[in-house]
Amino acid sequence: MQSLKKLITLTLLLLAGLPALASAGLGDYFVQTDWLAENPSNVVVLDARQTPLFILGHIKGAHHLPRSGFLDKRDGVKSLVPTTTAFEALMQEFGITPETTVITYAEDGNPYAARLAWTLRYHGHDKVLVLDGGYEKWSKEGHPTTLLPTTAAIPSSYRVSSPGNSRAEADYVLTQLGNPSVVIWDTRTPEEYDGTKVRADRGGHIPGATHLNWTQLQHEVDGVKVLKSESEIRQLLAKHGITSDQEVIAHCQTGIRSSYATLVLQGLGYTEVKNYDGSWIEWANNATLPIIENAETPRQDEVALLRN
Repeated sequence: MQSLKKLITLTLLLLAGLPALASAGLGDYFVQTDWLAENPSNVVVLDARQTPLFILGHIKGAHHLPRSGFLDKRDGVKSLVPTTTAFEALMQEFGITPETTVITYAEDGNPYAARLAWTLRYHGHDKVLVLDGGYEKWSKEGHPTTLLPTTAAIPSSYRVSSPGNSRAEADYVLTQLGNPSVVIWDTRTPEEYDGTKVRADRGGHIPGATHLNWTQLQHEVDGVKVLKSESEIRQLLAKHGITSDQEVIAHCQTGIRSSYATLVLQGLGYTEVKNYDGSWIEWANNATLPIIENAETPRQDEVALLRN
């Protein structure tokens, strides 16, 4: 009996030294600057900003990966997720392996870091986090930055083993119009949604789409845009009918802003989430796909269109 007590005591002591196990949360998709500052050598950091900004200053040790490096163009549609072959070559270039933790960042209000992170997750690399607050928060807090170029990484032999399923294509979105168990989340600005700002062949929105600007997921703290708290975001989503018991398909103009929204939903435990990376630029430029062009169009007309 005494031996059993000693064994139980030893087991409890060992368990106490282990990190706490927790369910998925926003912290599994977004990382704080303090954590990165304490773990600079255990990760690969990718800077998704434009080249001039990287040259003017970047996180020490970060590799530069501008948007052109992880956005593809196929069948006349730009800003699509890269093919498996292209993605593998990208990971190999930066010495990333399936075990590597990757941190992506851009400016505080720039969603391209989220698009890069979503790209990794789509291809099955879940060990990736977006730096909350981006370069602005990092530099403002006095963490190490540099103007010097980062030494090129030793190439890896990265191979995709388990691609994800968090991407939607136009044909799939079309089949879900009018489905009460699916929410199409338009993450663009109000002007883009109502058609007063046209950035494609046609202006407006997908019939039945719910509008919530992705910027509403953030707030400003000490002059820097960062993610709102989980409770604030849940209340915001519930107010707009974007609930976890439904499938959510997010989109914007080219699938960039909606990538941020997608990661937030996944961090909140939404299990059926897809990013439509073709987004409005593809949908609006295809005259065979239905849209609501005018902000004055009554909601019942959208319903009628969905039923036809």
